[in-house]
Amino acid sequence: MTMRLQAEQPQTYRRRWAVLAVVSAAQFLATLDLWVVNIALPVLQHDFAPATLSDVSWILDAYAIVLAALLLPAGRAADSLGRRECFLAGLVVFGIASLGCAVAPDLPALIACRALQAAGAAVLMPTSLGLALSAFPARQRGTAVGVWAAVGAVAAGSGPVLGGLLMESSWRWIFLINVPVILVTVAAGVAILPRRGDGRGGQRPGFRIDRVGTVLVLGAAGLVCTALTGASGWPPSRTWLVLAAGLVLAAAFVAHIRRHPDPLIAPRLFSVRAFSAGAAGIFAYYTGFAAMLLGVTLLLTLQWHFSVLLAAVSIAPGPITAGIVSPFSGRLSARFGVRGMVVAGAALFAAAGAWPLASAGVRPDYAAVLLPSLLLWGVANALIQPSLFASAAAAPRAELASGSAVLAAARQVGSALGVAIFVAVLGARPAESRAGFDRVWIVVLITAAITAFAGLATGRQRTATSAALRSPLGPLSSRPNPSVIERNARG
Repeated sequence: MTMRLQAEQPQTYRRRWAVLAVVSAAQFLATLDLWVVNIALPVLQHDFAPATLSDVSWILDAYAIVLAALLLPAGRAADSLGRRECFLAGLVVFGIASLGCAVAPDLPALIACRALQAAGAAVLMPTSLGLALSAFPARQRGTAVGVWAAVGAVAAGSGPVLGGLLMESSWRWIFLINVPVILVTVAAGVAILPRRGDGRGGQRPGFRIDRVGTVLVLGAAGLVCTALTGASGWPPSRTWLVLAAGLVLAAAFVAHIRRHPDPLIAPRLFSVRAFSAGAAGIFAYYTGFAAMLLGVTLLLTLQWHFSVLLAAVSIAPGPITAGIVSPFSGRLSARFGVRGMVVAGAALFAAAGAWPLASAGVRPDYAAVLLPSLLLWGVANALIQPSLFASAAAAPRAELASGSAVLAAARQVGSALGVAIFVAVLGARPAESRAGFDRVWIVVLITAAITAFAGLATGRQRTATSAALRSPLGPLSSRPNPSVIERNARG
């Protein structure tokens, strides 16, 4: 019997890592497509002329809003229907939508396919982590989470650069390149992913998706973003009417989750100050980050007339710096606490916005204006992001899965709002006015201040939250309780 077990171990070991490779490939694509389109917006605006910047910005916002709204119900549905089945279905939907984006004849068709892409990504993200965790024993699950999270970070950082390289041929390649990867991943998933023990039965038999809550989130986020992106070309009365409608739906969502027996988001999550502050900080930070990333992209391409490839390479120092500093964030958090990390990161993020505001001139000067700003942002991101996401550990034990998904949704809604605010403050003619870009940097300063206040509100957390960050691989990459990790995977 001992010899038999020893003979099976290498095969089991290889299978675990094969499962992780399959689900990480899907995680890479889902995260990459959130950011890869930024660099393509100027070209898309030209190709779909007379489209405005607010029109093409919906290519970003449709993805972020639908992804945010569907993350929670998709993760919970996978626990009932089976993670393997949902993962493969999500891959197929994502692949079909990617092909649709690549061949889209007009802008509305492209935006619709981006929304469908986001629906597939919403299923892929939680199920991919759940499948990875179920393949590893308890002692190795921290490593699996660390690899999975690192792949997502690489995808987010490499999005603009990879997009620039693909744009050398055509913007359609940024979507078409997904299709062969999806086909290989689906084939590998059918052959490799386990058919049993994939999380089936995690919910009670009578579990139902909170459809009303999902629709209210979609409507509220969609209307608010519509009001902001259309503000530059609309009469004020229409802007305020649409904005008010979005806020009414947001209030209706809050009232709905207080009454619903099994709501999309449990209100008791926000009774924990550290968790509420973490969610607010993530929302604020990603609002500023999305505005800054799009602002840098358009400044390089529209005002300074860099080629798409040169602009992509010029953005790269920010993500590279974040990747270099991130491995040290766990040790720093264990020493200085979450509050100190977030406040320090917010100060650097504010400096990243203040630098171009103070030093930008009429003539392009990348080394003096944008490079220092990108380097400051890279360090800020490494300090802020893992610290705030670790606030999931402050959620009630029974709500850890929902808590993780709420933080992920806050990131996506903040990203969508950041793009919408950027379009609103930049105005109708971004290529003709430096004043619009100055207002964008002011948005970064404001969101950095809100992020700092959220960090202060988290309190002094050097215990559970800091422990989650102690490993060089970042949040959840140490050895937490296996049952806790499994519940987080559902979100």
